[in-house]
Amino acid sequence: MASKDNAQREIRKIAYALWMEQGQPDGRDREHWEAAKVIWAFRNPDAGGKQDGDTALEPRSHAARPLPDPR
Repeated sequence: MASKDNAQREIRKIAYALWMEQGQPDGRDREHWEAAKVIWAFRNPDAGGKQDGDTALEPRSHAARPLPDPR
């Protein structure tokens, strides 16, 4: 469970970075999330990617925005 939480946290950070890089556009959260999942999977090839029925890598709701990077 913790690894799924970590994966989702990393994906959220990547999605946030993409959103920032693109000028914080509204209504493109799903696009950023999907792109972030691809980037995360590329960076973590040993993680095996998403399995059928695994919703841990999905955003919890459409309204959920990526969390800001705490740096």
